[in-house]
This record gives sequence, structure tokens and C-alpha cells, in this order.
Amino acid sequence: MEDVPYGRILREGWVVILVLAVFGAGMGWLVTKMLPETYAATSTLLLRVDSTEASLFERNQFSLARIKSYPPLVDSPEVVDAVRDDLDLDEDEYPDRDIRRMVSAENTADTVLLVVRADAPTAQLAADIANSAATHLSEVIGETENDEDDARYTVALDQVLPAVAPLAPISPQVTAITGLGGIAGLALGAIVAVYRTTTNRRLRTISDVRRSSGLPVIGQIPRRSRLRPDSNSGAVVAYEEAAGNLVALAGGGVRTHVVVPASNDAMDDDAVAGMLEAQRLIGATACVVDTRESHVKGRGHTLNEVLEGESISTDEETDGVFVADDPIPLEKLVSELPDIITAMHEDFDVVVVLCDPGASALIEKLVEVPGAGVIINVTHNSTSATDLVAVTTRLRVMGVRPVGVVMLHTGSRSLGSIAESWRISDRDPVHAGTGGSHARSD
Repeated sequence: MEDVPYGRILREGWVVILVLAVFGAGMGWLVTKMLPETYAATSTLLLRVDSTEASLFERNQFSLARIKSYPPLVDSPEVVDAVRDDLDLDEDEYPDRDIRRMVSAENTADTVLLVVRADAPTAQLAADIANSAATHLSEVIGETENDEDDARYTVALDQVLPAVAPLAPISPQVTAITGLGGIAGLALGAIVAVYRTTTNRRLRTISDVRRSSGLPVIGQIPRRSRLRPDSNSGAVVAYEEAAGNLVALAGGGVRTHVVVPASNDAMDDDAVAGMLEAQRLIGATACVVDTRESHVKGRGHTLNEVLEGESISTDEETDGVFVADDPIPLEKLVSELPDIITAMHEDFDVVVVLCDPGASALIEKLVEVPGAGVIINVTHNSTSATDLVAVTTRLRVMGVRPVGVVMLHTGSRSLGSIAESWRISDRDPVHAGTGGSHARSD
């Protein structure tokens, strides 16, 4: 079972995690603002028992036993009606069941204290209901417990702590709900980030390329900025590094670069210009021959003219891009292009040939040209692993071993060290030792 790439998940999904966490917290806060506020106020009563015959201990025991039966009486009709009358509450707006739901009483364990609590939509109303309910509950207890004909015992509930208007509502709890919303958003963001990373089949790192194809990465080329051309020095350096890495992997004898884009966007005009510029920087002359149906822009002679036998002038410039103005049959390319490439080496140190992945016959012919090596191009976060696997499988069926993979549009920061990712087996002994054109799997 493959290990979960936690570092990569965090690196690729931290924005999603952060956004969803903030969104969850914001939604939690918004929910609290939409919920009705509830304020709570309490009034404390003390049970006092006076007797001319009982001892202090007996009165204390009597008080502890009797106080436990008083909390339910706060819902009595006498208390409910009295609270409504005291506060002049509308019976339709505050029926008995609502007042009973708003008022409660509780006896603190092992004490003779009775706490009357009122929950209301406003702070002042909560305090008024609590005080009114405590007053009338005391009256109900006095009338119930005391007998005019028997004065030996006198029971009274005295209000010792009147209710005051609370400063803040008890619900909704803004901090708690906002925090829970943030935690929920964080969890959802983590789930989304894990799903995106584990199901994403697009190539993003050197490890993705290695895992999909088993091939080394030759270069990682940042996207050129069209708005700030002066900031493209990183791309130039990356192309130069890729040219040097190609020599390190395949030896200096590879003069024909057969480039096979794994996807439609894996080769554009910027990439062609970068390859030519990289060869110039290492002191080599180069040209590009684009045989694809969807080709880049050409400069100088067309590929049709070259195939017709016209000479290639090198007086004005030492590099060029040759494309077909008119469609050229694949059979003609297969039969004539290898000899044309060999002839081009009289004028250019390096010839780059761009081929469609499906042009198997042409690729197989080109790798027979002395000094030819196959390079696969992919686009960072666009080309899928499936596309790369399809191309490498097709080449291996043909018996062609690609030199490596070039990743385009990787961003301003490279995603891993290129040279450190190489293996000993990546340095093809045929290329490195003899300067041969290609290695076949047979």
C-alpha cells in the first residue's frame, strides 16, 4: 500500500484548507447572528423555619427535607398568573406554556437555597420574571406550609439575592459556534485536500514522472512571463540546465533530439525558443523541425522546401524552425526525413525534431539516425500520468528507450532537485560510453 504523501497534501492543499476553515468559521458566526438571543437571570431564596418547640438540628433537618419539594411549584398556576399580571404580559404572546418554559427552579444540593431562573429574549425581562417568580413562589410556600391554627412552626422563603439584568446572552454562544464552524471547515478542507492530491493524475513533481514512467527528469522549465519579459532569466537558466543534464545523462554524442510531447500543450513557441536559446548558451548551433500536424510557428525555410531538396542557407542566422506549410504524408517523412536530418548536421550542431506520439513509424526511423535520442515533454499540472504512460509504453513496444522527460511550466520554483533524483540506471551506457544514437530494449 502506497504511503499517504502528507507533505505534498499540505503543500498543494493548504490554500483549500485555509479557505474552508475561514469559510466555516464565518458561517458559524453568521449562524449565531441569525439565531435569537436568550438572556438568563437568577434569584436566590433561603428557606427559614422557626419553631418554639423543635431544636436547631430538627429545624435544619426539616428544612433540608422540605426544600426538595419546592422547585416544581414554580410552575403552579398561582405563580404563572401572578408573573403575567406583575409584568403586564399579553396572554396571547406569553401563554402559560411559554412562561413555564421560561421559568425554572432548582435546589442546590445539601442546602436550603432555592434558585429561581428565568430565560427571556431580553436581559431586563429575564431579571423581572425571575424576581416576580421568586416573590410569588415564596407566597405560595408560605400559604401552603403555614397554618393559622398551629403557630408552633413557621416556614418562610426569603429572597436573599434578587435577580439583576445580565450583561450578555447565554445563547447563542458565538465563540463556541464560530470555533466549531472553523473546525468543521478545517476538517472538510483536509478531506478535500487529501482527495485532490490522491486522485489527481496530473504530473506535478519529479516523483510523479518517475512513478508513471520510470524515466528521469532532464529539466524543469518555468513559465515565461509575457507581462514582465525582464523576469524570464529563470527560464533561460532552466533551459541551459536541461541542455547540460541531457549531456550528463546521454553523453555528448546526442545531436538529434527527437522530442515527443505527451500532451497537446507540452510543446509551444516559448519552449522551442527556449531550446534554441539553451543550445546557443552552451555554444552550439541548433534548428527545430516540427513534423506535427499542429505545429509551432516557422522561421526561414519551410519543411516542404527542405524535403524538395532546397539548400539551407546559414548566412543570416545559424538556427531556424522548419514547419510544413502544406500537409506532408507520413510515408514521405519516414522515407526522406532521416536523410535530411543527417544533412542538416553539416550546418547545425543539434537538430530538434518534434513528432506526434502516434507517429511510431517516423520515430522508429529517426532513432536510427546516428546520435539520436528521444525526449518526452510534459506540462506541469496539465499533462496526466495516463498520457505519459501511453507514450512511454508505445516507445517501449517499439524498442526505444527515452533519455528522459522535460517538464514545462513548472512555476517560478522547481519542485525538487533534478540531479538528486537520478539513478545509476538512468545513465544509458550506450549513450554515455559510445555516443550512440539510442538504446533499444532488445
